[in-house]
Amino acid sequence: MTKYREILRLTSLGFTQRNIMQSCGVAQKTVVKVQKRARELDIS
Repeated sequence: MTKYREILRLTSLGFTQRNIMQSCGVAQKTVVKVQKRARELDIS
């Protein structure tokens, strides 16, 4: 199961996509999609 909140939390803390990928165990494409969708919905 994708950890959307964790991806957003790590993004807000300034982690790199690579660090987020390793921490959450997801692909870079997943991180990019979550970050892009969060920007579209103005979620921080």
